[in-house]
Amino acid sequence: MTKQGNLPSMDRLMELQQLIADFADIKRMVPIMDKQRSENDVEHSYGLALTCWFLAPKIAPTLALTKILKYALAHDIVEIHSGDVFAFDKKKVHTKDAQEDRALNKLGREWADFPELVDAARTYKNKSDAEARFVYAVDKILPAIMTKIGVDEKFWTKHKITREMHETEKRTKMSHSPEVLPYVDLINEWMLNPDRFYKPSRAGQQM
Repeated sequence: MTKQGNLPSMDRLMELQQLIADFADIKRMVPIMDKQRSENDVEHSYGLALTCWFLAPKIAPTLALTKILKYALAHDIVEIHSGDVFAFDKKKVHTKDAQEDRALNKLGREWADFPELVDAARTYKNKSDAEARFVYAVDKILPAIMTKIGVDEKFWTKHKITREMHETEKRTKMSHSPEVLPYVDLINEWMLNPDRFYKPSRAGQQM
C-alpha cells in the first residue's frame, strides 16, 4: 500500500493537467484530416502513439512497445516551450535543435519529479535507440495522410511544396528506421493518386 507521504499532491496533478491543456494549445501547420482546422499537439501525440501501437507488433516485433509508446507521447512535449516548427520552413528548422535543447532543460527543471518524461523526449530527439528512430519515422507518415485527406492541393500550393521536395523529405527522415523504410515507397505512391503537389510550371502559366 502506498504511503500518503509519497503521493503526488492534488496541486501537482492539477499542474500536470495544465501542462496537457497548454500542450493542446500548440497548433501544428498540418490540418487534421477533413475537419477544417489545424491539428494540435495533444491530438498528434495521441494519434502517433496509437499508430505506433498498431504498427509495431506487425513490422517491428523485436522492439520494446512500452518504450515506443512513451516516446510517441513525449516526442513533441518540448514544443510547450519551443513551439512547432514546420518541416519545410528552412529558416526555423535551422534553429530548431538549439531551441529544443533549451526547452528540454526548462522542462527538466519544471518536472524534476517526472524525469521519465524529459528522458523520453530527449532520447527521441537524439534518436538514441531503435525505438526512438521507429517513432521518428512513423511520425513522418501522419502529416502526409492528414494533409491529403484534408485540404490537399491548397496546402501544397500555399507552401510551394513540390512532389520532389516532399519525397526527398520523407525518404531522408524515414530512412532512420529500417522497419519503417518500406513505407517510403508506399506513401510516395499513395500521395500521387492523384498528384496534387505544387507545380511551379503550372503556377507560371496561370500568371
